[in-house]
Amino acid sequence: MKMKILLVLEYIFLISLRVFLDVPLMMLLVMFLPLLFFALTRDKANTIRVMICALAILEVLPILLSSIPLIISLVLNDESLRRMRRWKLIVFTGIDGSGKSTHAKETALWLKGLGVPVTYYHFFRHPLVTLFSLAKRKIVRVSEDEVRTYSPGFRLHLRRGILPKIRPIAQYIDNWAYIGLRLLFHMLKGEWVIADRYFYDYYIRFKCLGYPMPRPLEKVYLRLVPRPHLLIVFDVDPKISFQRRGAEHPLWYYYKARKAFFNLAKRLHAPILNTERDFDVVQEDINNIIRTHLLGPKEK
Repeated sequence: MKMKILLVLEYIFLISLRVFLDVPLMMLLVMFLPLLFFALTRDKANTIRVMICALAILEVLPILLSSIPLIISLVLNDESLRRMRRWKLIVFTGIDGSGKSTHAKETALWLKGLGVPVTYYHFFRHPLVTLFSLAKRKIVRVSEDEVRTYSPGFRLHLRRGILPKIRPIAQYIDNWAYIGLRLLFHMLKGEWVIADRYFYDYYIRFKCLGYPMPRPLEKVYLRLVPRPHLLIVFDVDPKISFQRRGAEHPLWYYYKARKAFFNLAKRLHAPILNTERDFDVVQEDINNIIRTHLLGPKEK
């Protein structure tokens, strides 16, 4: 209650100064008030609330809308902010058949045993793109050869068709709708998320299959996504992956994907985990990586 009264007083003080201060002084005040509050209290969560409320002084917001920062700062209590700060995103990525799903489920169970609120997701669903593809087949007549992924007709369609140029962009939007909303939901609850596959897997799949992936679109897939707190790239010999997946893809696809995931690990500074070893040995390596990078003293 005391914090809410303080925020209201801050808002009244700032609004009264809007008439007298120019833009540089306003910006200075927006930075100074949160710093002063933090120096006096060392309360990170409530400092964020003070900073949000301070935005009311900026002339970018009309006077009628200046109460929005105050409302947001009042609604966001310190406990909800602390919950959001506890949220973590762990992403397991790598070539198919490298054990991502099995280890993701086992890791979720291990974290739950430590008292960490965690949810597991298999993020290889694309509801919007699927609906679009079904609608397209009803409207446009598509040959069977064009539908089969590795057929000559499919390769020709990738080179000449318009839709293959749109597909990666549509998938990116679909990912934000499906993955992004779920991450936001768990972030607000302060729950960890273990993601089996992510935006990166779609990017590499499109690239390996030959879809048009210009450099700006590559950067969008790699940079304009919620950054994982921990990314682990799973690796296995492509021949083993080929056998495990029942020849779902040609052998060359696994070699090409493996190289792409190595490049991804290098660009995003992610550890590469060899999953050809015994399951328990690999899982212990995963647990140790999480202990080192994410777990606090109490959870360890």
